[in-house]
Amino acid sequence: MVRSNAEKSPLLKRKLADLPVRPGVYLYRDREDNLLYVGKAKVLRNRVKSYFQNKHQDAKTRRLVARIWDLEFIVCETELEALVLENNLIKEHMPPFNILLRDDKTYPYVKLTWKDAYPQVFVTRKVRKDGSLYFGPFFPASTAYRTAELVYRFFQIRDCDLVIDGQRGRACMKYQLHRCTAPCIGAVGLEAYREQAKEARLFLEGKRDELKARLEAAMWQAAQHHAFEQAAQHRDALQQLDAWFTRQKAATVDQDDTDLYGSAVLDGRACVHRLVMREGRMVGRQEFVLEDIEAFDGAVLTQVLQRVYAEESVPARIFVEVEPEGADLLRDWLVGMRGSRPVIHVPKKGEKVDLLAMAQENARLALERKFEPARLNEAVLEGLQAFLGLAHRPGRIECFDISHGQGREVVASCVVFTDGAPDRAQYRRFKLTNERNDDFANMAETVTRRYRRQMAEGRELPGLVLIDGGLGQLHATQAVLAELGLDGLDLASLAKKEELVFRPHRAEPLRIPRSSPVLQLLQRIRDEAHRFAITYHRGLRAKRTLQTELTAIPGIGPATARKLLQAFGSVAAVREAPEDRLAAEAGKAAAAKVMAWRRSAG
Repeated sequence: MVRSNAEKSPLLKRKLADLPVRPGVYLYRDREDNLLYVGKAKVLRNRVKSYFQNKHQDAKTRRLVARIWDLEFIVCETELEALVLENNLIKEHMPPFNILLRDDKTYPYVKLTWKDAYPQVFVTRKVRKDGSLYFGPFFPASTAYRTAELVYRFFQIRDCDLVIDGQRGRACMKYQLHRCTAPCIGAVGLEAYREQAKEARLFLEGKRDELKARLEAAMWQAAQHHAFEQAAQHRDALQQLDAWFTRQKAATVDQDDTDLYGSAVLDGRACVHRLVMREGRMVGRQEFVLEDIEAFDGAVLTQVLQRVYAEESVPARIFVEVEPEGADLLRDWLVGMRGSRPVIHVPKKGEKVDLLAMAQENARLALERKFEPARLNEAVLEGLQAFLGLAHRPGRIECFDISHGQGREVVASCVVFTDGAPDRAQYRRFKLTNERNDDFANMAETVTRRYRRQMAEGRELPGLVLIDGGLGQLHATQAVLAELGLDGLDLASLAKKEELVFRPHRAEPLRIPRSSPVLQLLQRIRDEAHRFAITYHRGLRAKRTLQTELTAIPGIGPATARKLLQAFGSVAAVREAPEDRLAAEAGKAAAAKVMAWRRSAG
């Protein structure tokens, strides 16, 4: 496959024969000119050709090479220059075959709007390049809210969105509670408020000693000027800070800023756990999940460190479990990011080994927490395959249900489960043309519309079609699939009363034990289809009620009808409401029209 691609693409073949013996960056593209991968090389010719000559590649590299159709390269003066360019290109284009760090979970940050004249503090899960300072991520999430609360209590930083001009008439309750110094009414000047914000920043950065020195100086200065209430506030803040920092686990007596990286690998996925230590205290952690990783080696670690420190500040020391590939080059690059040369070290003994083991254990637990459910789903799907006698494990299951009210607002739902989990982005709903109370005809119309469109658009077809119903619905669906040329699709129906499973060409239904996870999965899928259908049906019914009763009143439009329904809850309540209440909710003119309608209706 690798060689044939080079032979099929004369452009690629020519470029492979004409590669320079220079450092640089190479870019692989597919037949549609989509960027697949960006890499850097000390010698472009040797590195690029190795992809097409090495027979002992991992699965991910084999898939990459099979898709390469074109090649670009950029020559650089040095390998370090190539490394910088590689990082910039990856950050800009996010190629699918490069290692892209994806947070396993979006943990909250505490945001300090430092660029504002009067900064605010609040908790957020979105980090943007907006000139603000972000501290975190915090785990568990409640720690972020406790930290923000401490900032309000210690430093009285505001959390409102008011435009601060000092012209507001009165302050909010937080001023009375000593949670804000009320710059909105001019109770504190710009310079004094910025000092508060500086102290809050030191607290959030974990700079305990510097913050204590500032607070102590401010306390004595206030006392000398006989501002005893202000001095007492600084004294209380100092005591609270000591208590707060004492509660933080001092994992090491070492004061250098340090990051530690531990990893775990499971079924082709890796989790990297980063522990962030500042001034000897653990102040944060991050988890990243990497796909298509067979082993966490020095090459993978180097790419992880490049991705992390392209976005984050570089600490003085980085402790890792394996020596990164190209460690000297990596250090040279980090010098450019940090301004000084960081230590990258594999610890062999002492407390750093224990911390590294903690990071590895957290990575292992994160992988199991995230992907063990997928393993269980896989086992259940294999059981489903065995129970139903399917040729393949049904990775994609589509389930249909019909909902209506005595033949009115007839709708259908199609829910999709991928690998045993709901894939809500793929859900679809149908408003049916058949207004008869005929579930068989309705199911036939739904399935026809669904798969005629799927085939026309070349979309993925399911491994199993599941119908909510009995033999009648099953046969109606089977006939439609045969007409569409899809009689090869596996089909089953689940009848509610006794939870029997019907299959085509099988005389007797299947009785799956009620305690079986296989039946429970089918029930969950069927119930989800029912929920999705009936929600749509109720929405249409409510819309019809609104349109056919209240909007039938002369002079009452949909907006007024909606306002009346929201106020009184139902059409019946609108009929019984006194005229003054109607006027209060919808205006005198609308109330008069409703009263005239009621009189004409007797």
